[in-house]
Amino acid sequence: MKKQILLSLGVSLLSMISLVLLVLTFMEGRFFPGTMVNQVDLSLMKREEAAAYFSKWKQDEFKLYIMDKDGNTEALEGKDIHLSYEPDFSEIPKLDSFYILFSLGKKKDYPLKGKLQYDESALEEYVKNYAASHSTEEAPRAMFLSGYVPGAGYLLGAERSGGKISEEALQNAIKSAIAEGKNQIKLADAGVYPKAENAENLENLKEEKNNALPGIIRYNFSGEVIELNSDTTLSWFKDGGTELDISRVKQYVKNLKNYTDTSGTERSFLTEDGRILSLGGKYGFSLSEKKEIKKLTDSLLMRENIIRDAEYDMVALARGAEDIGNTYVEVDIGRQKIFYYEDGVLQLSSDCVTGNLARRNGTPDGIYALSYKAKNATLKGPDYETKVNYWMPFNRGIGFHDALWRNRFGGKIYQNAGSHGCINLPFSSAENLYQKVYQGIPVVCHF
Repeated sequence: MKKQILLSLGVSLLSMISLVLLVLTFMEGRFFPGTMVNQVDLSLMKREEAAAYFSKWKQDEFKLYIMDKDGNTEALEGKDIHLSYEPDFSEIPKLDSFYILFSLGKKKDYPLKGKLQYDESALEEYVKNYAASHSTEEAPRAMFLSGYVPGAGYLLGAERSGGKISEEALQNAIKSAIAEGKNQIKLADAGVYPKAENAENLENLKEEKNNALPGIIRYNFSGEVIELNSDTTLSWFKDGGTELDISRVKQYVKNLKNYTDTSGTERSFLTEDGRILSLGGKYGFSLSEKKEIKKLTDSLLMRENIIRDAEYDMVALARGAEDIGNTYVEVDIGRQKIFYYEDGVLQLSSDCVTGNLARRNGTPDGIYALSYKAKNATLKGPDYETKVNYWMPFNRGIGFHDALWRNRFGGKIYQNAGSHGCINLPFSSAENLYQKVYQGIPVVCHF
């Protein structure tokens, strides 16, 4: 009985040993159950099978995008250079009878490690074919200083690479990209194209020429800005920018005056007795050509950058249809009366005597601006010399003044016994008006 038991135990032990040996033989060169690499389950897979799997996967996955200087992109694939991958499983435990007892039923994910390899001759062939099909005969161009560009000044023209691709530089760029794990190469940045040598101090030369340009002058015409810049004025300079063609300045100022002047244009005017008249006259903005030519010339020669008003001989209250405003003096020649309005309210009215119609000295109608005012003035003409206490001219030699030699005003006096064109006023009216008016106030004369 005892012998049978011992025999049975011996057989069992021999069977277990045989089973263990069988398992160990099967596991030789394989991964333990539960072994994962890069989230791929390699349980019981032979290591050489896993190496072939990852090599094929890397080759299929590999793409290196090559962009030429014109932006055209081509993909270098792993198969083009016989790319392969040699995985490194050295950190994954191999068969060990003691370790296997503790690893059964457990899973562990190991990172994929290894290195890419490729066929050097295949890479050389690829580079040769790529360079042949993507090269051009375009010569390299160095950076250059442009001519004057309207709105921008002098600029630096960008350098341009040549079109011939260096096979050696391209091959080195591809090798570096593979080693560094990049997926794109921009050949314009990789040094594969020939470049011309740039001249020194181009940036300084550009700044020097731009600093020597005429300045920018912005005219403010009551909110409308007219800009005069080097797009226009650069051609006005001669001898390398040291001499200014004054005739060009004069023509510009003349055109500016024609465009902006409002003096002499007709305006609608509501009279004191409710009529709407269309009147001309000198009132309005009148640019002074002489003053503005001098001012503009100085600004251009000094290369000034400024915003300013133009130089004027006469200005209106404002620009637009309502440039008279609501403070003015109205002269009704037909009714022989004057009216002074301040902020739209009548403050003074008076009889007057205007120019003698019979002698063709009638007071011209129209809208004007008061030139100035003075006390104790002497009025002179071809056949007269008269002293007055208050003098307020608005149309050359025509203006308001007192007339102590008259004892009557208004009515029909002006038709045969009127003035030389001035508006004669009673002393008290002239004194009162003198205290109210100021240089530039509109004066409206009408029938």
